[in-house]
Order: sequence, then C-alpha cells, then structure tokens
Amino acid sequence: MKRLSTTKEIDEMLAECERAAAISDNALRDVFNSYHLAPPTDLPSDPFSVEYLRYQMDFYQRISGKAYDRQNEVTKFDVAGAVRFPYPYQTNSHLRAGEHYQAMGFLLRSLSLGHPSRILEFGPGWGNTTLALARLGHKVTAVDIEVSFCELIKRRAALYDLDIEVINDDFYLSERLNRQFDAVLFFECFHHCADHNRLLTALDRVVAPGGAIYFGSEPISSDFPMPWGLRLDGESMWAVRRMGWMELGFRDDYFREALTRKGWLGERFASRDMAWNCVWKATRRKEFKFEFRATDPRLKTAVGIKRNDGVAFNPQESGLCLFGPYIHLPAGNYAATLVFAPGLAGEALMDVAVDSGQRQIARQKLTSASLKDDSATLTFFLADESEMVEVRLFSEQGFQGVLKELKIQLVPSPD
Repeated sequence: MKRLSTTKEIDEMLAECERAAAISDNALRDVFNSYHLAPPTDLPSDPFSVEYLRYQMDFYQRISGKAYDRQNEVTKFDVAGAVRFPYPYQTNSHLRAGEHYQAMGFLLRSLSLGHPSRILEFGPGWGNTTLALARLGHKVTAVDIEVSFCELIKRRAALYDLDIEVINDDFYLSERLNRQFDAVLFFECFHHCADHNRLLTALDRVVAPGGAIYFGSEPISSDFPMPWGLRLDGESMWAVRRMGWMELGFRDDYFREALTRKGWLGERFASRDMAWNCVWKATRRKEFKFEFRATDPRLKTAVGIKRNDGVAFNPQESGLCLFGPYIHLPAGNYAATLVFAPGLAGEALMDVAVDSGQRQIARQKLTSASLKDDSATLTFFLADESEMVEVRLFSEQGFQGVLKELKIQLVPSPD
C-alpha cells in the first residue's frame, strides 16, 4: 500500500488511474486499492465543533484545489444511453455489478416498512433503489442535485409506468419540505453531505411519527482513523481531486453519538457476505424499540428447537433456552419482554446481561402464573452505553412452551 502525502503524489496516482481505466474498471479499482493518503495529525479535539468542521472543509480544499460548493457534485453523462445501461452495467465489471446489487439487496432486506410506505430518497443517482422501491408498491419521492440523474429516473420510471416524484434539489430540501415520510433513505450518498449534523437536525421534521432513517452502504466503520472527515483511500482521493466530490467517512462511535445528540438512536445491521457493507437504522429515542422474532438468527438457543412458529422448549431438558441478541444500547431505562404462545408451563429464570454474559444486571423468576397476556417483562437500567446486551432464559426440567418474540424498548425512568 503506497502512502501519499502531497497533492503532487495524488496527481501521479490520478495519471496511473487514467491508464488503468483505459484497460478496465477492475484495473482501475486495483490502482485505487493500492494507495492511501496519510491522515491529518492536527485535528481539533471536538468533532462536533465549528473548528473541526472548518478544518475538514480546509482539508478538502487542499486536496481538491478548490472550495467546496454543492455544484461540485454535478455529474454529466449520456442520459439516453443510461436509460438502457445504467450503473453498474456500463462498467463491464461482474465484480462491481455484483457488489452493487448485493449492497442494494441487503438494504432492501433491512427496511422495516409497511405496505405501501411513503419514502423520501436522497441522492438516488442512477435510480436503481428508487425503481426497486416503486416496483414494490411504495410511494417514492427522489431528490437529487444532478438534473441529469433526475431526468434519467423520470425516463426509467416511464418505461415501467411507475409514479415516482422526482425533485432536483440538495440534502437541505429537508429544511423546507412541508411533508412527512415513513422512511428517509440514503444509499451510498450521505457521505457527500458537507454538513451532516445540519442534515441530521433537519430530518426530524420530515420523518413521520414511528418512521425511521436508513443509511445503506455508507462508509461508517470502527477503524476509520478519525471521528469523521475526508476519506483517505485511493478511490476517495480520485473522487475529491478529479471530480470535486465530497467524500466523508465516519467512525461508528462518532456516528452513533451524532445520531443520539439529534434525538435518534442507531441500530446497525451488518452483512455476512461483505464485511464493509452495513445498514444503519435510526429511530427517534422516544419511539425506540427492538423487536425480534424468536427465529431471528441473532437469538440463539441451546435446548430449544427453532420452528416456523417460534422456539419450542422440551420439558425433558433443562438449560439455556434463549440468549442474544447481543446488541448495543445507550444508557437508559429499558424493558425486555418475552412473548409466548398460550400454554406455557413450568419454571425458568429470565435475566439480562452485558459484556458477553459476564455481568448480570437484572433477573426474575418466570412461571406461567407470573405471565401477563402470555408475556414476561423484565426492566433493567444501563448507567452507561453498553455493548453485547443479551436477554437469557434458563429453564428447569418440566418447562415447556413456545417463545414467539423478544422486545426491548426504552421506558420512562422511575420517579
């Protein structure tokens, strides 16, 4: 991996990129993956400060050679040709096409939406996610800064007689739009927003009660070398220096805190197929809850049997009926609820633990007589942000029934 430190070295890399692009898209990606820029060492200490934002904008200007402007994001291309061959087909790369549709598919799988839902999609670009959502029956409003992308989506929608609202504007339309949506979606585009905290503030007014924000395939990772800022990989340097695009990355602890400060709680879904791919779902703190079907792969059982209707317990065995889902929760007061099918019998112990089961923070005995509406609820308090939170159920011999669901939600603090 070659380490760059000057704009001259970046320009030399760009020349190599041009030569590789003439060969193939895969060759170009090989060059991208062989370079990175040295990270800055004089960052302001507070990533939420005005000084930090100014530093990153200055850093962008040093790399790109010009001040950032929203018009830097404009991309010209052949609209007519792209109607038949939109990205990723024109790359002629099986790898890039496969990764794109894997990422898009994982996003679609992660959406918790009613049918139909009102969706506000920012930065749809070629319109692949836009058309997929519309063809699934949702009412989609697509907002893109590039007029050519807007025209492309209109033409592609017309091919399938899809009713898609297309608006030529930027992210900050959210400050002026007087409508609410069941979901706001960013797929590979949130990182182009120069002032992401301003955008997170504005999103509250366009997300309907009970709605959510989804961030798909955004560069949010635990190993990003700073809280947030310009990405330093070869492809990002090419995009900033040659195209003028804003290319930000975020460390996941910073991104979670940024959501929290704006009243949102973030839940991360990681793809098992591609390590870099994830989807973040943000819901309002006051509406926050997790709901897991008992058959969810994040819930495990040692002595139960997973069936289509839930997890069944064998009265002949005792042991660990349930453990998981190993989630990240901010500080607060919570309630964990186990929902059973009617007919539970026997005794078990329900508890909540953190740190991969090393520390128990709440427990209660569970019997059929203690259930309310076939549910058992255990409240617990997290004094600090906690990793690997799990709910466990330990059965005695003779315990039998079927677990249907686990719910975890914030509750008001006791007086």
